[in-house]
Amino acid sequence: MTKRKHPSREQKERLLTKNLYRCCVCKRGGIALHLHHIDEDSSNTVDENLAVLCVQDHDLHHRPDAYDRVKHTELGAERIKEFKSSWKRFVTEARQDKPKILATVSVYGNYEHIHAAQLVMQWFDEKIEYERVFHLLESDYEYWAEEIIREVDYFGKNIKVAIINEPLPVEHCPCCGKGFSRTVKEGIAVKITDPNWSTDSTCSIYINPNQPSLALIIFFRDEVIYQSNLHLCQGKYLHYSGDCYNERLEVKKRLGVRTQATKIMQKVIDDWEPSKIFIGTGNHDKPFLINGFDLPLCWEKRVS
Repeated sequence: MTKRKHPSREQKERLLTKNLYRCCVCKRGGIALHLHHIDEDSSNTVDENLAVLCVQDHDLHHRPDAYDRVKHTELGAERIKEFKSSWKRFVTEARQDKPKILATVSVYGNYEHIHAAQLVMQWFDEKIEYERVFHLLESDYEYWAEEIIREVDYFGKNIKVAIINEPLPVEHCPCCGKGFSRTVKEGIAVKITDPNWSTDSTCSIYINPNQPSLALIIFFRDEVIYQSNLHLCQGKYLHYSGDCYNERLEVKKRLGVRTQATKIMQKVIDDWEPSKIFIGTGNHDKPFLINGFDLPLCWEKRVS
């Protein structure tokens, strides 16, 4: 029988500090925490084999059948390793001068009555590392705001915060309804957080001279951040398609199609705020640059 070896006080304090005194699985703080031996060998107390778990998740690992819940039902050794590794990377990244993580805040309800709020800590690829929900039944708006600021500041002083610009339906509230998390797309996260966006971002627009279509690409340095296209569909709709977004807008009779298309693209450019814009037309493989956003007459072919 292997003799149990307890971590030293210094080691325990070091591991708790590295984990921000949070369970690496549920990320909750202010609760009792254990050091779990991942390989089940109680004599193996090296840092790599110890995971910081709250009492509930530690018990869930050892007694999975005792819990009637969906979350973390498969909390085996490999899953704990994943949580431990991801949380370690997150804590390290959060303390950087320019962290590649983002805090997003969503609210649920309507403009007259906000029902709940949700704080999400995400990576640029939209992977969620941490979530916290604030409900009107438990606290008021002022408390939410103070706690969100305190929580983000606790993780890292330089983390940028993005606020979703309109309330979400109450039926999507994480604790009342179906529940889902709103995250910021990777390209937008780069735009919000990277201080060089105002100098190193570029917008490239290609206007097809023969058909009512165009393509837009946003670059950050040499990397493609966003791609979209716009075309006149059946002479009735302006069909805009971008990364994870697709919309058909009915052409309005009182305005020229080119005017309406220009407004759509101007909105996209205003949202991205690129430092440089290049507009080309002619041969797609070897386009020539033009000075302004000038759509050809073929855009005005609409169907009554």
